Amino acid sequence: MTPALQPDISTLYRRHIVLVRNCALRILGEPAAAEDVAQEVFIRFLRHRDRSGNERDTAAFLYKTSTHLAINRLRDARRRDSLQQIHGPQGEPESPHSPEDGLALRKVLAEADAEQAQIAACYFIHGMEHEEIAELLGIPRRTVGRRLEKFREHAERMLQGVHRKEAPHAG
Repeated sequence: MTPALQPDISTLYRRHIVLVRNCALRILGEPAAAEDVAQEVFIRFLRHRDRSGNERDTAAFLYKTSTHLAINRLRDARRRDSLQQIHGPQGEPESPHSPEDGLALRKVLAEADAEQAQIAACYFIHGMEHEEIAELLGIPRRTVGRRLEKFREHAERMLQGVHRKEAPHAG
């Protein structure tokens, strides 16, 4: 699409901000953090705007970037986890699942590799089907299934380790 035919950034922002913000919010569970991610998404879009195509390509770029940045934010939070433990819990944000489920999912996402985390966020948080994820990320549907299976295995191993640490010692 030529620059003359592209909508201006304020129009794109108004058209897509809810999608971008909600995408990040479902992953992060914190409105302020989601707003920060949304702003960064549009900054990145401005940097890469010359490569954007039609409206569908723009929406896909914004959605993928929002998911990616939100997952990165989870990883950054994991690095700060030791400081939070020293100063006490800050409370877990609201989640469509129990707070424990939301916390567990966020910890596993923060530990997973980037592609698995993005696929898992699309599936578990955004409720997308395998075909939708494959189209959004430009990968085969079977790859989506395999990555989700690896993510589940990783989650089970990680959460079993957490439960073992929390279990009282007999003796």
